[in-house]
Amino acid sequence: MKKILFSVALLSAGMMCTSCSQDLLDIEQKATSSTGNFYKTDADAESAVTAMYATYIGEIGGTEGIWNAYIMGLNYSADDVFAAGGDTHDHADFRILNEFRYDPSSLPIKNLYNHIYKAIYSANLVINYFGETADTQVKKQAVAEARVMRAWAHMLAAQVYYQPPLIDHLITTEKPTNAESQKAIFDWCVKECEEAMSDLPDRKGQSDKEGAWRVTKGFAQFVAGKSALFAGDNAKCASVLKPLVESSNYALVPGERFRDLFHVEGDGCEEKIFEFNYITNTSAAGGTASWMGGNNRGRWMVANVLNWRGDDIAEKNGKAPLICAVGGWGGGSINHEFAHKMLANDGDSYRRKATFLTSDEFFYDEKLCGWQTDATCTTLEQKQFDPKRGIKNDNGSFSRSDVMEVKMMMHPNDADLSVEANCNNTNLCIARLAEAYLLYAEACIASGNKAEALKYINKIQQRAGSKTISTEATMQVLQDEKQYELWFEGCRWFDIVRWGIAKQCYDKVLDNIPYQFDEYFTSGGTKPHKLYYEVRHPFKEIDGLTLKFVEGKNEYWPLPQTVIEINDQMHQVRGWANN
Repeated sequence: MKKILFSVALLSAGMMCTSCSQDLLDIEQKATSSTGNFYKTDADAESAVTAMYATYIGEIGGTEGIWNAYIMGLNYSADDVFAAGGDTHDHADFRILNEFRYDPSSLPIKNLYNHIYKAIYSANLVINYFGETADTQVKKQAVAEARVMRAWAHMLAAQVYYQPPLIDHLITTEKPTNAESQKAIFDWCVKECEEAMSDLPDRKGQSDKEGAWRVTKGFAQFVAGKSALFAGDNAKCASVLKPLVESSNYALVPGERFRDLFHVEGDGCEEKIFEFNYITNTSAAGGTASWMGGNNRGRWMVANVLNWRGDDIAEKNGKAPLICAVGGWGGGSINHEFAHKMLANDGDSYRRKATFLTSDEFFYDEKLCGWQTDATCTTLEQKQFDPKRGIKNDNGSFSRSDVMEVKMMMHPNDADLSVEANCNNTNLCIARLAEAYLLYAEACIASGNKAEALKYINKIQQRAGSKTISTEATMQVLQDEKQYELWFEGCRWFDIVRWGIAKQCYDKVLDNIPYQFDEYFTSGGTKPHKLYYEVRHPFKEIDGLTLKFVEGKNEYWPLPQTVIEINDQMHQVRGWANN
């Protein structure tokens, strides 16, 4: 796809005289087109759909200062993630999602909603102006791409909010209303994608990177299948996803490349079905600095949030372990109970080591972690008693345990130094084949085809290098495998709600916070480096708060208060109606 860069020329015209001829004022504005003149040609269609993708990247993949509403919203709402950070007050504006301390006026609630519907608007522009007049394949494909992206955004809205509006046309004067039901939205998404498929190309083989960055038939199948599963239509999900999981245009990457899926090395690889493709353009959108309005990357400064807590690490020569690209703030920590469960299941697998490190791997594995060493620190014993490595926080590193997550950390190759050292240049993955396999397997289990489900579960396990290879496809096996495979990929929250186990999952983890220590420092240097932790209840004991998941309410976010206030046709639903 042509990478068309849009720029705005700022015209400064000082009033150098007190009057001028009206004829001189009647000048056509340059570099603009009216809607009546623009939406005509194939080139216009390409430009319009490129602008749509740019909007999605900016709205869904852009940052909110130090965070991203999509990344933090979806993952901090899961039960296997701690907001972590420095303490209970650190990054308060988005840690509230992790602790169910939000309400309809909370900033992340409003921001993600606005981002989703601005993205939908950009798709509706393409559909509105080309949908009825598309007389070439280029125009038809543009409309089909817009329909699928619009369906994906509605699917997301219905996963996050309850009965959000379904905007299937370009809004002019009417006011949006609550959707009839969640199922109505998901069913509509399926229909949209199925109708768009005939005008979409297949990906051109596993090496087709553009086929991972632009909507193809494969992504339409993914959105339709996932929407069908959330609608409760397992047969439809299986039938729509079957051609995708059997397609030769995609493949699971080998186990030794599992780690690459979350870093620049994996951008556009054979496993990616769709991802937001970031292109650095330091001359556009206000310059190089994100905080000045330019280049709002999907992980600009999110890199700092999700990297290890630099203040707690005993750095050698002023440098963190080699795995760290920039200093971190320790957010997005992996839940210790889940990590122990995954370690028992996976053992020394590619997948597990790409998700989190054990204590020994963190301290002593030069390939996986890489502490700075010199000639005086080369043997294992020297490393065990090296005072310039380890966790030095005497009070315990907040929300961290005896493991260290690495999956979404910004690695050195991810850094885009042409923008800023804390700008993660990795594309933002929206759909990959492993998730499609697991969606398909779940639909097959629900439809009674357990042999077919087991085949795809086993493919995931074998690629992972897991020590556990299942012999039977049950829902428990599927649920566990999906959690192992897709930790911090925006799935867990929606899944435990859909499976009806949300309350029991959240009740186990709320305010059961690990504090991490290093035996070397707590022993005064007499014991080797080793991570251990204590579970505390800081919200109740320190802040006097009782964290609580309310069934019938907290499964979904409320509709933003700002939306309710300006639109008398919208109302809160479920437990938020009487908030």
